[in-house]
Amino acid sequence: MNVSDAQLSTVVPESSRTAESRYASLDGLRGVAALIVVGYHALLVVPAVSAIYVDKVAPDAFTPEWWLYATPLRLLFAGHEAVLVFFVLSGFVLTLPLLVRPPTARSTVAYYGRRVVRLYLPVWGALLFALALALAVPRDPSVGGWLGSHLPPTPHDLRQDAVLLFGTSNLDSPLWSLTWEVWFSLLMPLMFVLIRVTRAQRWWWGAIPVLIGLSTLARFDAVRASLPLSWLTADMLEYLPVFGIGMLLAFQKDRIRAAASRVRVWWPIVVGALALTVSPTLIAPPGWGGRQAVGYVLSLVGVALIVALAFAGPLRRPLEARPVQWAGRRSFSIYLVHEPIIVATALVVGVSGWRPWLGIAVLLVPVVLLIAHGFYDAVERPSIALSRRVGRLIAAALPERRGDAEPGEQHVNAPGNDEGPEVFTSGPSPVFPLPDLDSNQEPAG
Repeated sequence: MNVSDAQLSTVVPESSRTAESRYASLDGLRGVAALIVVGYHALLVVPAVSAIYVDKVAPDAFTPEWWLYATPLRLLFAGHEAVLVFFVLSGFVLTLPLLVRPPTARSTVAYYGRRVVRLYLPVWGALLFALALALAVPRDPSVGGWLGSHLPPTPHDLRQDAVLLFGTSNLDSPLWSLTWEVWFSLLMPLMFVLIRVTRAQRWWWGAIPVLIGLSTLARFDAVRASLPLSWLTADMLEYLPVFGIGMLLAFQKDRIRAAASRVRVWWPIVVGALALTVSPTLIAPPGWGGRQAVGYVLSLVGVALIVALAFAGPLRRPLEARPVQWAGRRSFSIYLVHEPIIVATALVVGVSGWRPWLGIAVLLVPVVLLIAHGFYDAVERPSIALSRRVGRLIAAALPERRGDAEPGEQHVNAPGNDEGPEVFTSGPSPVFPLPDLDSNQEPAG
């Protein structure tokens, strides 16, 4: 069955098990964020830009790097903010099915099997691709900066990157964020139960600021050093709350859409959300301290607003445009393969400044998209199909208990669905309450 826009705009009580349509606009938001990531990493190749992000050196006023870092133009290359958008999106879309049908032991085990296949197979394919490029164009640490941080690969790097759980190397640096996507995927059922037990979905107006506060505190050195196993738990405390923000937005999606339906003038809200998102570099120099913490808090508020505007506000229509949807469907592949291509190209041409790299980078974008399209067809799409088969097999192998879902599946915002938008159903239709959704995470460095 299909859900009309009119139906979607209707306020539905939290306890209702209404059908939910696919949010195509969130696919589009993924595509836009993925393209921003490509631009961000292309800029990091330039030594003057690398000095800002790697060495925390404030740019001189009115230089090209200053315009791209300390003005609203940074929206076009806001790499770190794209990470936050992706994390909020994952929290949002993974929570939606649980609002329709609570998880069972059977569905949860099947979810884990599907999720592992869905995430790891594309990652392993990307690792082989990155390794091939690194062997064809040897990494050169002597060039310094961000480009020089890409070291020659070692067997240890490959093992670490393949596992993901305990950090990654710079063979394909975007994989660092998959560490937290995997951890969130593993802990998401527990986080959902925690939200229910604490009734955080009812006091979301207070819970979201608490999550923002936890993520901000985790960035202070004193807090990080005080945590046990800080090499793992510090970043976990920083990033898992960002996923949690997306989960709470999913709980409140109907209220958000109801509030959006009453708005008559949108441009101040859109401009405000965008400005808040990039506020860290607009109000504070590189580094971390009190001013930067304020900027980070504002940035998380902006990111949450952008996600809300994408599914309930005026951003929905442009994000559903066909070219944006094309990029959104392939955003995971774009994310996985773009950085090794940029690094290899920069090493071949020998970058020393803005020229001639700027022209090369512009020409490199269609190359990245073409290779990402091939990767999507050859690796990502088959991994989606295999993950679904794995889920069915696991569900079929487990004993059914009363209340468990029958073998079957539904996907929300999952790429590779050539049969059109799918919906959740509140009737007896087969469904896995914990879906296997796309995860497109972007590295911040």
